[in-house]
Amino acid sequence: MNDISREELYYMVNPVFATAKGCLGLLKNTGIKEAAELAEQIDTTVKGSANTPQEIRNIYMVSNEARYHIGNILAKESDCDVIVDLPCGYVPRGIVVADMKKAFYGLDLPAVIEELEPAIMKIATEEQKKYLHFKAVDATNYASLKDALSDAKGKLCILMDGLLGYFNEPELNTVCENMKKLLAEHGGCWITADRYSRIQAAETYQALTGGDGEFIKAMMSKGGAKVADIPVNHTVIQEGTPEECKAFFAGHGFAVQEISYADKMPELMSLKDAPEKTAKLKEAYQNIKVWIMTLRETPAEAAGEEKAFGCAFSADGSRLLCSITGRLDTITAPELLTGFHNSRTEGIEEITVDLAETEYISSAGLRVLLSMCKSLPDSRKFRIINCSDAVREILEVTGFDQIFQIG
Repeated sequence: MNDISREELYYMVNPVFATAKGCLGLLKNTGIKEAAELAEQIDTTVKGSANTPQEIRNIYMVSNEARYHIGNILAKESDCDVIVDLPCGYVPRGIVVADMKKAFYGLDLPAVIEELEPAIMKIATEEQKKYLHFKAVDATNYASLKDALSDAKGKLCILMDGLLGYFNEPELNTVCENMKKLLAEHGGCWITADRYSRIQAAETYQALTGGDGEFIKAMMSKGGAKVADIPVNHTVIQEGTPEECKAFFAGHGFAVQEISYADKMPELMSLKDAPEKTAKLKEAYQNIKVWIMTLRETPAEAAGEEKAFGCAFSADGSRLLCSITGRLDTITAPELLTGFHNSRTEGIEEITVDLAETEYISSAGLRVLLSMCKSLPDSRKFRIINCSDAVREILEVTGFDQIFQIG
């Protein structure tokens, strides 16, 4: 079988990262200096974006610029010495934070970090480089987060922009617990406006065009699911009321402080020649909230160390057995996919996956299992055996129990 390139491997495991380049392209078009410099190092072309009407691209540009600046302002105003950007995407926030003389930790998928870090370092001054750190993580994998921040000194300000909407319910609960553990260890706060990401685009459209922005929400929902190659996640973040969302975070031990975008929004370069539109946008942004979350309680000690990831394959005629140990997530899924492609022989008609030693499966892991299932002439001959109650719940919540044969 042909070897898979590293880029293809990352895209197959988690295609969402590719859309982050579009945010850099939008920031570049506003005239932001550091974004223009970074865009010279990174190809910001996004497949299919040429078909997006210019009017809609302008809305996205204004929305992205507002989110970028507001995140920077909140980072500066926080009393934290360490700014954690999760996910950092391809935006040049690290340059801005370095100029604040604060440590910057850009955390994202391996595909992003491998491309972003050398690009940022090319445009950063020697002084700025002293503050810059980039690490590959999976937000559902606490060990990867803990390791990435092992040398961080001081309280954390964790900025999370555009991530929570991609998680299914078990992943969302896991991420909340991981943020809780990080803040318990380091102190600080967790800042997100993800509950309002689609609403912000809709409000921007209404303020700048006078039109109904509901179709923008629908477009973002369908587009996100298509890019992620997973079903729409019907979670409290996506569909709950603000009160239900705050209750969800409170249930995980967080106290929530709420401020509006309008209170923090500076003058935008994308609207520099349209003061009347800026006024309308600030009025609309009273409805867009940022949540600054701090711990109300300290989490209990972890039950024990997680098992190291491993996967083993053995073939018996037309049957292939795969055994998985540990966590199957964005960090480890490429190893499973590579192992599967390397072990495949002609004539495999049945695959059995033994999850007796598997502790957790994220969307990236499910995507690889689905790829393995689809490789068979008859998908009904793809079986999962020996899964724990926790893993079975993930399969049921995500609907994969209707796709895989589970024994």
